[in-house]
Amino acid sequence: MRRLLLLCLLSFSFLARAQVLSPQAKVSLLTVGPGTDIYTFFGHTAIWIYDPVLGLDQVYNYGTFDFRASGFYWNFLRGNLPYQLSSGPLDYPDPRYSQLEYWKSENRGVVEQVLNFTPEQKQRLFELMEFNALPQNKTYQYRPYYDNCSTRPRDKVYEAAQGSIRYDSTDAFLVGRSYRDWMNDYLTDSPWSRVGLNLALGYPIDRITTMQQAAYIPNNLLRLFDRAQIVRPDGRKEKLVLRTNTLFKAEPQPTSLLWIAAFWLVMASPLLILILRRKQIKAGGTFDRSLLFITGLFGIIHTLLWFGTQHGITDWNYSMFITNPFNIPALLLLSRKPRWLMYYFIAAMVFLVAGVMLEILFWKGTYGMIFLTVTLFVRYRHLALYVKKGQSV
Repeated sequence: MRRLLLLCLLSFSFLARAQVLSPQAKVSLLTVGPGTDIYTFFGHTAIWIYDPVLGLDQVYNYGTFDFRASGFYWNFLRGNLPYQLSSGPLDYPDPRYSQLEYWKSENRGVVEQVLNFTPEQKQRLFELMEFNALPQNKTYQYRPYYDNCSTRPRDKVYEAAQGSIRYDSTDAFLVGRSYRDWMNDYLTDSPWSRVGLNLALGYPIDRITTMQQAAYIPNNLLRLFDRAQIVRPDGRKEKLVLRTNTLFKAEPQPTSLLWIAAFWLVMASPLLILILRRKQIKAGGTFDRSLLFITGLFGIIHTLLWFGTQHGITDWNYSMFITNPFNIPALLLLSRKPRWLMYYFIAAMVFLVAGVMLEILFWKGTYGMIFLTVTLFVRYRHLALYVKKGQSV
């Protein structure tokens, strides 16, 4: 009862001090291009409300988190990372407090879409954002593909329009692709991140997205709004976006071919070692034990991500057909060579083939893993014969 009373008092206090926007006010969606840090690879979305009469310049940003927070990385891995809505001026004489200058300093393009809202819809959006920015409301549970800095602005704009927005159902660009497909589009120049994310994430992100779900990517939300219409009370349909302005155009950055070459060299190294030193490599030796340890360790990590986190996106991870957690027990038993271990390695070969087929079916983007997969298949065969014969092959 006390909490309900407190909430009523806070809501009343908020409404009492809420400003009324002038006829000159505008509300916009800001789309920020990708950055160089992993958490900026996919771009960013924010809502900007500007009123020259009131002197109001507020950018509402659902992508705020604190690296210094206690247990940040542990909470991130567990899928229990709180994000916050923050607000501040888009432009400001002191660049330390200017969102635009910050994005410029990171060479990230910024596009503004001015929304074709009525004064009532502008006011409603403003009040929604101010209410969400209150200390008791600003924190939310971040979910990278379902509830993020792009989906929240999408939903708030739709809520402020009271369901009068109509999306273009004929836009073939935004349909027929999965969450993973969209993700991989933004990881082309970062092969390590691409392999790491694709290995860690499971079947849930292979589901085909609707147009609205595809808007978890900021650039997709920009396109969704650009082609959308808004229905007026008299039934007339008008474009949702009144006009589009480029606030900053990023300078194109060259792809590091050396970095790409280094990636492929590292990924190919197990197979290269196997080919170049095939006569020196003995079954059950250091090379095989290293393979079993590394793949088993990653398999355990994937198991923990599946059963020990709240992401909802690391479940049913068929990468575990390759990064097999049971390789650790197999490694521990290898010296004793129990005969049934032969059947384990034969089964591991079958699972490898199944894993490759699933990789191809869903095109997970872990193309660099093909070298490790071939190497494992060859060594599993040798290990099966090694256990069967009880001697080196």
